[in-house]
Amino acid sequence: MRTFLALELPEDIKNEVFRKIEQYREVAPTGIKWVPKENLHITLQFIGDTKKEDLPEITEFLDRSFSDLPKMKFMQPKLEIIPGRNPRVIWISFSTESKQIFGFSKNFKKKLVKMGYQLDSKPLRFHVTLGRIKKRLPEILINQILTTELKFKSFIVDEATLYQSFLRPEGPIYEDIMNYKFSKE
Repeated sequence: MRTFLALELPEDIKNEVFRKIEQYREVAPTGIKWVPKENLHITLQFIGDTKKEDLPEITEFLDRSFSDLPKMKFMQPKLEIIPGRNPRVIWISFSTESKQIFGFSKNFKKKLVKMGYQLDSKPLRFHVTLGRIKKRLPEILINQILTTELKFKSFIVDEATLYQSFLRPEGPIYEDIMNYKFSKE
């Protein structure tokens, strides 16, 4: 089974992000695999192929960890098309002043490596993927994305989900394995 850990967007933020996707889809109805509303999230850790017998240990670690984490504020949303030379993804990046989430991420990676998982070594970048680029973007869409002003400037995250991902030709389906509420205020 393929799994990943994600931070859940508040519903009003998810709605706003999806409205942007719908606007962009009108300009570029083809050539971009747009993310459905129900799949919008901030990936915290992609685990990949996960052994079923490891789930109890992973979920117990997450349950313990999230009970010690406070709600997090994300801010400075910025629409980006990355990477620059050969763009493949449209996303919104965020920053946070929550030092605890970086500590959690480091400890979770250590735990997974100790369990035998091979993890991506990329640094943690908070973002929501809007679409995956399949062919050259129309110039009008690039300009529209890079000049878009988002209505929200910050939001609070108080929930995470461990997901199982099912890959299909029409796009992935994510199924909840376990939800975690951040317990501290």
